[in-house]
Amino acid sequence: MDKEEALYRFWASFGLPAYDENIVPDDAELPYITFEAAVSDFDREIPLTASLWYRSDVWDDVIAKAKEIVAAIGKGGKIVNYDGGAMWIKTSSPQYQRMSEPADDTVRRIRIDVTIEFID
Repeated sequence: MDKEEALYRFWASFGLPAYDENIVPDDAELPYITFEAAVSDFDREIPLTASLWYRSDVWDDVIAKAKEIVAAIGKGGKIVNYDGGAMWIKTSSPQYQRMSEPADDTVRRIRIDVTIEFID
């Protein structure tokens, strides 16, 4: 498994479909996760984001999922292995925040901020 596949598998491990934010299928149904797909060389930390997308009149479910993901990353971060190395995923600041979706007021989006350090 390469770096890109490991990143995808991490975001897909939370029980929702996960998509590179640049290639969300037209027929994708909420809820789902989109994530920035970027990699770096050894010992370089990069900031990335992921977004949780839900359709609801309330924020409860999407906030619960954001808290689940932050807890899974943990205070010390999470190591995700791939062939030839690992990535160290850590929450950033803010850990997550609500985002507006002006085109549809029933869409609830939370952006999760992380940093990833590649350890080869």
